[in-house]
Amino acid sequence: MAQKIGLAMNAKEFVGLWKSEKEEQLKLYLSRGGESEVSSKIEKMNLSETQMNQLANILDDVLTDTYTTMLCGLDGSASIGGIQQEYSIHDENGIPIESCGDIEAEVYEQFQE
Repeated sequence: MAQKIGLAMNAKEFVGLWKSEKEEQLKLYLSRGGESEVSSKIEKMNLSETQMNQLANILDDVLTDTYTTMLCGLDGSASIGGIQQEYSIHDENGIPIESCGDIEAEVYEQFQE
């Protein structure tokens, strides 16, 4: 179930939610039982435990790079499709994410360290 937040969200909370999303996505991909197309394809590969650990590390790196690029692109500290500019991020009520310029620092702290 989706969580609703009533007050203005800051960069730390915003990035933290994306970090949680990335972790859930990785867990879903690596779970046995085929709950996603990716997990079904991985399961059909019949990987050894060593290979599975290597794949898990690769997928973790890919997702980290993807989320980092996306979040820094929204922050204006990286380009999206060759265009670099800062975007305004707000919730469905029009309340902006506070301190959007801090997203890059939070991404580094939460995804890279």
